[in-house]
Amino acid sequence: MYEDQALQIDFLRHRVQIRGRAGELSATEFRLLTALVNNADIVLSPARLLDLVWGETEVTHDNIRVFIGSLRKKLDGAPHQLIETVRGFGYRYNPPNSESGVRTCQEGSS
Repeated sequence: MYEDQALQIDFLRHRVQIRGRAGELSATEFRLLTALVNNADIVLSPARLLDLVWGETEVTHDNIRVFIGSLRKKLDGAPHQLIETVRGFGYRYNPPNSESGVRTCQEGSS
């Protein structure tokens, strides 16, 4: 489980709440959000996101931009920009509070 002021993510049940409302994310969007949240405040390069989210499939950096855009739309209305583009480097999840979110169990663990 992960929780900050904008998001609550139940990794085991693949459920997301955005500002207290159930979020409807595709499987890929969920994996992308999970990768960003699990590395909060760290810039992830497109190559690293490809590894974390897609693995060995044929996905391009353009695909990442599309999924980031879609995810941002679904997170719209958050207190501030949760997913930041760091030009020339990649993307970073910015928790809305000064401390990173609270993680009560890691992805895939019970």
